[in-house]
Amino acid sequence: MRRIILATTALPFALLAAPALAQEVDHAPAAETETLDRIAQSLSDSARQAQLAATLAALTEIALDIPLAPIVEPLAEAAGEPAGQVDPDLTLRRMAPRSDDLSRTIEERLPQAMDRMAGLSGGLAALVPALRDMADQLETALPPETPAPTR
Repeated sequence: MRRIILATTALPFALLAAPALAQEVDHAPAAETETLDRIAQSLSDSARQAQLAATLAALTEIALDIPLAPIVEPLAEAAGEPAGQVDPDLTLRRMAPRSDDLSRTIEERLPQAMDRMAGLSGGLAALVPALRDMADQLETALPPETPAPTR
């Protein structure tokens, strides 16, 4: 049942990444490099880091105090697990008492993580030409695709 609870509460955080995933990708090498450079600049912007850290810390505080009983019971039934009796006052904060430091930790460490991701984006930009060359070599080296036999 804990897996269901944790999966349910992780959903809002996963949805924060949806706008980034929805962007169109131009497959021209220069465009890929420019995109990675823009991502690196955006991730290393201290104002953006502070804003995102504060937002995620606030969302974490809210998520930790959401009553879980109305969520857990239908999910357990849908998963075919016995719902049992769920305490109506159950929250993630009560399930994981050490979670009180979570929002503070996010606010402190997210800027560092974003700086690291910015560095990674810059490194990926440098690798794009080599990866393209490797893909071209691999395409040349592999035999032509043969259709799978039908039954």
